[in-house]
Amino acid sequence: MPNGTPEILVDASYLVALGYPRDRNHEKAKAFAATHETGLLIPDVVLVEAIYNLQRLGGTTAMVRFSSLLAVQTPQFVPLSVVDFARAVALMDRYRDAELDFVDCCLTALAERLNITHICTFDRRDFAMIRPLHTEYFDLLP
Repeated sequence: MPNGTPEILVDASYLVALGYPRDRNHEKAKAFAATHETGLLIPDVVLVEAIYNLQRLGGTTAMVRFSSLLAVQTPQFVPLSVVDFARAVALMDRYRDAELDFVDCCLTALAERLNITHICTFDRRDFAMIRPLHTEYFDLLP
């Protein structure tokens, strides 16, 4: 934990809102980013999903602009392990009727492995439904 602040796993919905000015949560994302300059962890699977969606929504120019700004912030990327992948698949199977998002299940697996309870997301449905192994519930931000 940098400077005693809790580590926060970042979801693609937050990155898209931050990078796409026409997103309905853009201002909330900017405000959150302004007050949380450290402790944000970006899982590699989340980064791929976010970049894909930014390019789909705003074109290559928007994706490159956001990626260039992100790179100079020296973000902390978190790789998905084979164990995380297996846990995400198990979550998909356990909650099969809920049609969970696979990347959200990967984020849950990473949170469990890293003992992180804070997730920055605007997509609260899946994280409110999943019961993680390491805590009663996730603290969803902002």
